[in-house]
Amino acid sequence: MLERLMEDGRPLIAVHRGKNGGAIAENTVYSALNGFRLGADIVEFDVQRTLDGGIAVFHAGMEPKILSPAFPPVCLSIMSELKKRKFRAQYIGKLKYGVFELEEYLSALKGKGLLNFDRIWCADIGKCLETVKRLDMFDQVLFKAQVGGMKNKVLDYMRLYPMAWFMPICKDNAMYHTAIGECGKRDITVRGFEVIYRSEDDMFADPDFIADERKKGRFVWANSIDLDGDPDMCAEHGDQYAMFDDMDKHWGFLTDRGYRVIQTDWPEVLKTYLDKKVS
Repeated sequence: MLERLMEDGRPLIAVHRGKNGGAIAENTVYSALNGFRLGADIVEFDVQRTLDGGIAVFHAGMEPKILSPAFPPVCLSIMSELKKRKFRAQYIGKLKYGVFELEEYLSALKGKGLLNFDRIWCADIGKCLETVKRLDMFDQVLFKAQVGGMKNKVLDYMRLYPMAWFMPICKDNAMYHTAIGECGKRDITVRGFEVIYRSEDDMFADPDFIADERKKGRFVWANSIDLDGDPDMCAEHGDQYAMFDDMDKHWGFLTDRGYRVIQTDWPEVLKTYLDKKVS
């Protein structure tokens, strides 16, 4: 299934934490399925270690916004108690379900589409990898992480699982070269890069760089999402500008540069745009 990343065609659409809203909470089986139904090719999800060593599908720090009760944080919760807590509805009240365990989440999504495993460093890395192995899902799951310094702990585990597809996250040129070097030392095949940049003149925005990576058998993933109202992860060509300005000027910029994957919070709108652009 992951081989789709290496094929030609329109950019693949990755949806950030699934597609949430209303009675669908982020980082749940429901938001993942909703993302796929709305046109996403890839669902990105986050994990967090619980106090007793469990692995929750949850983004650290989101407790006050989406979990009831919000305290204690997931990292200080025992999984059996955490499972009793419920997500908050978008408007008011509680939903009828709560946090998914990693194995529960992956099992429900097996064969449904590509999954992007984020923040593995916030959980038991070895247990995460063993869970994917036990479920025979390495062909469906792409792992990503920053590389360098203490973050190389992820690489020390990844090297033990050569079947796993790994994608470094790079925020500048130095991180790119560090990732190449550190992965090379451990014989880890770099399958692609998620790039974050602030200028159109950045190496990561250069179509020649993106084309050269493709020749080397690596894809490049652009991040179009807006975190905290800051649409500055792809030189101000992200979701906020595309949705309320000119899609050709912004999502069109990312498409024309040659990125293989565009991550968004609006998969259905991006898919409609891409289908028209490449038709």
